[in-house]
Amino acid sequence: MIWNKETLRGLYQRTAAVPPAEVPPADPQQHTMGPAVDLYALQRLPSDMLDLAVRAGMRIELHGIHPDHLPLVKPGARLAHPGHWFGYGKAFNLVRPRLFALPGSSTGGRQLERGDTLIMAVPPGRDYVLHNARILRQYLHQRGYSPQLLGKVVRYPVAEASIADWTGLESFVRPGDRLLMGYVKEVLPHLLAAGGKVVREDVNPYYGAVRVAMPGGLEVCTLGVRFSFWGCISARLAEACTRLGAAEIVYVGKLGTLRSPEDIYSTVFSPTSFLDYGVSPRLLSTNEAPPNGVIAEFPHLDSGTHMSVATVLEEDLEQRALADGYLVQSIDNEISQMARAIAEANALSGHSTAFSALHFATDYLRGPGEPERTDIFNLTNHRRGTALRHKDHMIAEIASALGKYYTSGGRETVMVPPARSTRDAVPEAPEEGDV
Repeated sequence: MIWNKETLRGLYQRTAAVPPAEVPPADPQQHTMGPAVDLYALQRLPSDMLDLAVRAGMRIELHGIHPDHLPLVKPGARLAHPGHWFGYGKAFNLVRPRLFALPGSSTGGRQLERGDTLIMAVPPGRDYVLHNARILRQYLHQRGYSPQLLGKVVRYPVAEASIADWTGLESFVRPGDRLLMGYVKEVLPHLLAAGGKVVREDVNPYYGAVRVAMPGGLEVCTLGVRFSFWGCISARLAEACTRLGAAEIVYVGKLGTLRSPEDIYSTVFSPTSFLDYGVSPRLLSTNEAPPNGVIAEFPHLDSGTHMSVATVLEEDLEQRALADGYLVQSIDNEISQMARAIAEANALSGHSTAFSALHFATDYLRGPGEPERTDIFNLTNHRRGTALRHKDHMIAEIASALGKYYTSGGRETVMVPPARSTRDAVPEAPEEGDV
């Protein structure tokens, strides 16, 4: 069920303010990206638009409201900038932050002016809010503007806690499903080339799923997510898929390597232990982690311990030193959060949903004492033609392994409990102060 306008508005009635101390700018000298961290932030913002807003004397706010819902929650707001521009054909991970202008009075004009508010709306999730707020703070810092221009950063705990429910995830996940998430649009043609046949397609405003029957009879559900399921959003979705009875979740994506720059676009990572360095850090050993069917079949892909953090801008040299203490080999914002959510849901239900991540490295995080490397790919140049060709090669390599895995039957099907609605066990939103 997709919720109607009235119930969607209700998701955003409770608010939680994020204090400025939680979204500091990064120090380029102490960040693992070095001075490139400033360019990274600017590339992810429509800086020309923001400069116009600052010169017009507008107040800037960031709200964890799905951009499609912003006009419902803030009547009178109009789209000022669509955010990131994507090429033709992109179907998933394309709902990114958008900018809206909210007139300071009911007679506000069409031009940006003093008294108006520029609102950045991002899909609801604590980590995604913090990530984008830190990017905004980095922009203000780099431009020499007052940090006070970022007036409010606001989260909506109910919308965050129930994201699997109001997006209608339960319509896409069946008991016993073998789910593939992440780069599904890119992997799907390889599965079809390996003999897979499309048996069903489903879509709604938030997801798109294609069910593929592989040779040997195994059915794979490639589940594409239209909004950016950054950080803890991914954990919410993984937990819900587990409660809905999924037998396995395989997540294909990209990450950063802590081992060597030589890993960039050359190595497949599939971790077996997971450090979730979030609000309540936890290390999942190999024995505590969910069953890993891919590693059971391809043990040579085992890349050891992986770490997930909330934001890219927090990845400084101190955090890198901490990661080294845990023998962390790779880092991103989702993998360990998903593994932890699945493990905890398994423990509560007695289920045994499996989880595997197959990723490639796009960047290297330098360690303490290492100089910045300007001769390698990083998060500021990973969309260049050469990098994209390397990306296609790595996705083909991962897809080849998955084609063999699914054709051979993969991991033995686990015992599947009766499906439960995501609404049956939506986590209670934490008590947080109102704005």
